[in-house]
Amino acid sequence: MDLEGIGALSAAGVALIGIPATVLTGRWQLKAALRTAEATSEAGMAQAQASYRAALDAVRAETYAAHTQWRRGIQREAYASFLLSVHRVLEVGERFAVDNEEELPLDSIRVGKTAIDDALAALKAAQTIVELEGPDDVAAPAAGMTNAAQVMSICLSKQAIFERALGKLYRILDDQTPPASSPTENLIQELSRLRSLRSAVSSDSADPDETHETQAQERSCREARSALPSNALDHEEFETLIEGHSPRPPMLSRRYLDAARQFNEEEVLFVRAAKMELHNQIP
Repeated sequence: MDLEGIGALSAAGVALIGIPATVLTGRWQLKAALRTAEATSEAGMAQAQASYRAALDAVRAETYAAHTQWRRGIQREAYASFLLSVHRVLEVGERFAVDNEEELPLDSIRVGKTAIDDALAALKAAQTIVELEGPDDVAAPAAGMTNAAQVMSICLSKQAIFERALGKLYRILDDQTPPASSPTENLIQELSRLRSLRSAVSSDSADPDETHETQAQERSCREARSALPSNALDHEEFETLIEGHSPRPPMLSRRYLDAARQFNEEEVLFVRAAKMELHNQIP
C-alpha cells in the first residue's frame, strides 16, 4: 500500500473514532439538559404545591372565620331571645296579679291566663334553642331560670286569684246589711282564724298546714262558704283563699321567694357564661 492509501485509512480511522466521541458528548449534554429540566420541573411543582396549600389554608381560615361569626350570631340571638322571654313571663304574671286587685270581667281573666300560658310556651321554645346551641355552661343556668320562672308564674297566678276572690268577698260584704251577721262576714272571720293558726305554728314544722287545728279550721271555712250564694266564689277562688290565708300570701310565700332567689342566682351564671362563650369565639 502506498503512502496515499495509508493516509486515507488513517483519516478514516480518525473519523470513525470521532463519531462515538461526538455521540457521547451529545448524550451527556442531553442528560444534563434532562436533569436540569427535571430539577426545574420539581421546583415548579413544589412551588405550585406550596401556593396551592397556602391558598387552601387561606380559604379554610376564611371559611372558619365566617362560620364562627355566623355561629356567634346565632348564639347571641338565642341568648338574647331567652332573656327577653324569661323576663316576659314574670312581667305578664306580675301585671295579671296587679290587675286582679280590681273586679275584672271573665273575658279579661281568660285573656290574662292565656297571656301567661303563651309567655311560658315562648320561654320553653327559647330555652330549647339555648340547649341545642349550648354549651352546657350556658344551657344549665338557662334551665334553672326557666324552672324558677315557671314556679314564680304559678305563684303570681295564685296571687291574682287570691286578690280577686278577696276583693269579691269585701264587695259582697259592703253590699250586705247588716254586715256584722252576714255569711260573708262569717267566712272572712273564719279565714282570719285560719291565718292566725297557721302563723302560730312553729316555723320549723315540716308541714305546718297539716296540724289538727288547721285542718279543723279549714272545715269551718268550708262550712261558712256553704252559706254564701252559689255564684259568690268559684272552686278555684275559694281554694286559693284557703291556701292564701297563711302568714304570707302566694306572692310572698316561701316557694315564691325561693324561686326568685334561684332565678337571680341562675341569671348571674347565665349572663356570665354567655358572655364568655360569645367573646371566646372571636377569631
